[in-house]
Amino acid sequence: MALQVCLYDGGSIRYALKADSFSINYVKTPIQTPLPNGSDPIVLDFGHLRPTITISGLVDTTAPGSGENVSGPNKGSSTTYTVPSKALLEDFVTTKFYDSSSQTIQIMLSDGSSSAVATYDAAISQARFDLAPATEDRFSFTLVLLTKKRS
Repeated sequence: MALQVCLYDGGSIRYALKADSFSINYVKTPIQTPLPNGSDPIVLDFGHLRPTITISGLVDTTAPGSGENVSGPNKGSSTTYTVPSKALLEDFVTTKFYDSSSQTIQIMLSDGSSSAVATYDAAISQARFDLAPATEDRFSFTLVLLTKKRS
């Protein structure tokens, strides 16, 4: 079964994305300090991680309607996720902000069942929407999110 990528705002918004690409990038930041006289440098690794997720795919120009609602991981009181239009996804990106004390944004991976395979708390860092000639009915999108480690 195909992997589902879902966005959840901790409240009522649940989006299933038409993702073509999903990648997780872990950046570690060890420190290397050189020593004089050609001695081996000191390497210090404090275990700092900076995970990011990049999601790319297609989003319709207009709302696809209830025919494109899908089932996904059970979050809150529902397992129903909406496939967003470009306007809905753009509104989500520009109005939702990371706040650990209230509703956080979560990226969930699912195999189509009611359980998430992986969940990441995330903050949206970048969003890009591209419109190509002869595809005026849909945009390609790329989302870049700063995340915590998988939960």
